[in-house]
Amino acid sequence: MKMAFFFVALVFGALLVVGSSGNFKEYNSTREVAVTVVPHDREYMGFVCERGYAAVITVSSNSEQDFNALTVMNYLPEDKDVDIALSPDYSGLPGGLGVSIETDDGAPRTLAPSEEYTFLGHVSSGNVEPGEYIIPMDMYATWDGGGASISACPIKLIVVNRPRIEKILLSGNTSDIPMKTFQKWTFQIVVTNPTGEDLDLTIADTIPAEFNVSLGETGASSGTYSFHPANGGGHGHSMPATKMEWDVTVPAGGSEHLNVTIFTRVNGGNQQEFTSCGDYSLNNGAEIKGYGIVSNPLWVSVACCDDNEDDEQCDGHGG
Repeated sequence: MKMAFFFVALVFGALLVVGSSGNFKEYNSTREVAVTVVPHDREYMGFVCERGYAAVITVSSNSEQDFNALTVMNYLPEDKDVDIALSPDYSGLPGGLGVSIETDDGAPRTLAPSEEYTFLGHVSSGNVEPGEYIIPMDMYATWDGGGASISACPIKLIVVNRPRIEKILLSGNTSDIPMKTFQKWTFQIVVTNPTGEDLDLTIADTIPAEFNVSLGETGASSGTYSFHPANGGGHGHSMPATKMEWDVTVPAGGSEHLNVTIFTRVNGGNQQEFTSCGDYSLNNGAEIKGYGIVSNPLWVSVACCDDNEDDEQCDGHGG
């Protein structure tokens, strides 16, 4: 990936307009440039752009995510701190597409001499028309004795319609679960298709080795599903995890779901799971194969005692 380092320099005097304090007012840079930010030709601020953009973010409609907005470097050789505030222009964004970038409220971030810092952002997309949206961005730098307004590279947002997947716990205990007791849970995998055409999807998931699947209490709204032991069925007395695949056609603008019921196993040592306390994943995040889209996982917490122990012995730290 082509990467350009922009060393911004606001020259005091010739060619550029400067106020009486020596502050640079405006400069539009292209490609790699170097200009001074104070009346000394070796004092620099730097920022990073890739192919002309500070960041390129792809976000699905009706989703949200964090992103790295801009990396800035303080290369001033006089060991001066620099206060940096970014000023993004959100005016070109459609309704339903919300963006916030660190310091866009005017509260600056201080960079020590030679410090490099990456400003963070957050995007939230509702029912937004797919397409590309540009956020122009200025950077304001102030230091002891001067300041500058710098045109940084813009941010590109690419909104796409892609399928979504989430996992919902319908029933079962999630906390203070006693050890060595039978437990059962039902969770639902929901796949949504916001696009304008039907999608043939394969959903994959893994049920950890502590659980069995209750096939009689498992069912899908559409499609076909299967479960099989992982790693060829385990080795010796060890119990294998369970792999799941669900092939389903999700109609345009619609959704489908699969309800799965699992319960704690009796392990190879004839002990009812869970045999130790702590946090356990009921399953990994379910994945839409071919898209790299993964749902949330589900977790439960097992208390550090079992039903046969005195409550006073259950301090939550042993077992």
